[in-house]
Amino acid sequence: MRAPCIKVPLSEAEKTKRELAKMDALANLKWKKRDRYVIIPLKRELENLEICYEDFEEKRGREKIGSFDIIGDIAIVKYKEDLDYEELAKKLVDGKSIKKLAVDMGVRGTERIRELKLIVGDSLETIHKEYGVRLKVDISKVYFSPRLATERWRVVQKVKDGETIFDMFAGCGPFSILIAKYKKVKIYACDINPYAIEYLEENIKMNKVKGITPILGDARDVAKEIKADRIIMNLPHSSFEFLEYAIEAAKNGAFIHYYEILPKNNEREKDIIAKGDEVGARVKILEKRRVHAYSPSKDMFAFLLQIFKFI
Repeated sequence: MRAPCIKVPLSEAEKTKRELAKMDALANLKWKKRDRYVIIPLKRELENLEICYEDFEEKRGREKIGSFDIIGDIAIVKYKEDLDYEELAKKLVDGKSIKKLAVDMGVRGTERIRELKLIVGDSLETIHKEYGVRLKVDISKVYFSPRLATERWRVVQKVKDGETIFDMFAGCGPFSILIAKYKKVKIYACDINPYAIEYLEENIKMNKVKGITPILGDARDVAKEIKADRIIMNLPHSSFEFLEYAIEAAKNGAFIHYYEILPKNNEREKDIIAKGDEVGARVKILEKRRVHAYSPSKDMFAFLLQIFKFI
């Protein structure tokens, strides 16, 4: 297949790949290696780059699907019309580390449940391991993202012993369990999904951690009963709708770990600060980071906020 392309020194290939991925410019074709260079196929011509045209082979099997998630022993691939999933299963499912294959048709509902089609395996329940904890979850009933493992560990490192923490959208407990394993804290772990709370309770026992209080309920209602030193808001499609309730639950000087999917170029800081003003608090933005790409036009961002109440 003929496509536009660029020639890059081998030493710069990975860096260039990351930059092109951010622009959604990488074609789903095999790269070529030529002496000390790689030829990278593109979806389209890009400005300010020396573009050439060459013929490239299409990717097959594991190469063709690009990235995929692994939760426990389940491989999860995004739905694509042109993929032969039965053939893909032969390439991905090794019967050891990966025993099941599921196709992700998208996330639905307020509980962020993945719509999944099981190709190989007998159930979508698994045990996922990260940073020394085990998390049991049925991914057809409870949302879970393995891509936030590094982010969760980053939060653990900021937590101090003795804190009171409000995990507003706890799921099966990835943030709460990890924090409780390494810190002596009090955690109120809330979720509106009863299946999430069931798995959270099971994971507390399985990991033998202390200090977590599971709460089945709407975070907006629960926030009225809690005063926390640190609040975790991992509801990236609608976090902003809950921000005023998080601020209400925050002690003076408390920290909020706020996650949201936003356009790549955004000024969400202004909205966050304005929301604080509305509810009588000063919000200081300590950090804003891109966590990972979500779509060609959007990324997931992490904000670290500090809340100061007007007393």
